[in-house]
Amino acid sequence: MENLTPKYLGFFSSPEMQKEGLPFWIFYLLLSIILLLIFINFLQNKELRQKLSYTLAGPRRRLNQLRLKVSLRKEEEKKAELFRQLGQLASVRWPEMPEIEEIASEIRSLEEESSKLQALWHETYRNLENLKLEKKKLSLEGNPAIKDSALLQELNDKIARLEKNRAEIQEKLLATNEMLEPHHETIGRVVYKLRPDREDLAFLYFQIDKSEERVAILKNDIENQ
Repeated sequence: MENLTPKYLGFFSSPEMQKEGLPFWIFYLLLSIILLLIFINFLQNKELRQKLSYTLAGPRRRLNQLRLKVSLRKEEEKKAELFRQLGQLASVRWPEMPEIEEIASEIRSLEEESSKLQALWHETYRNLENLKLEKKKLSLEGNPAIKDSALLQELNDKIARLEKNRAEIQEKLLATNEMLEPHHETIGRVVYKLRPDREDLAFLYFQIDKSEERVAILKNDIENQ
């Protein structure tokens, strides 16, 4: 049946057909018959159908797998954030738990350091803004010699030092806060495993349970792709 196609196509391009000017409806009728024969041949050829189906399904399967992996990564990030929230809440409201006592002590130390750095940052920021305001007032006085005055130079030096100090404090503050996150997540995982009967923690248990279910479903879907 596969040999029928070249014969029919050769008939369409033959000099006799071009010379006699075969009516268009006959041309389309014959073309339809050829396409129908090709389609019937396709339906009867199981191996060809399987190859075509596999070829078409490949990109779709890879795209779907990529989508599932992105969803899994987002869900795992969400679950980690829920653990951090649970750990943060537990370390504040239930620091006497023996399972988290040591880590909770570390967290309290880091939180105290973070609070000190925040207070120091705000104090430095206020002093810096006051100096900038003072400099602006001097510049608005209209004194032509003000640009070369010792007072203005002193203000510029103080502003530069405070800006440097503020940047250093901000860097330390960010580093301290980054250190808090894994501690909170560790406490959250410990508390979730123990699941103490606490009403103020129950909603976070429920959210983590749902997230765990979604992660398991997504992993199973990825494996079965």
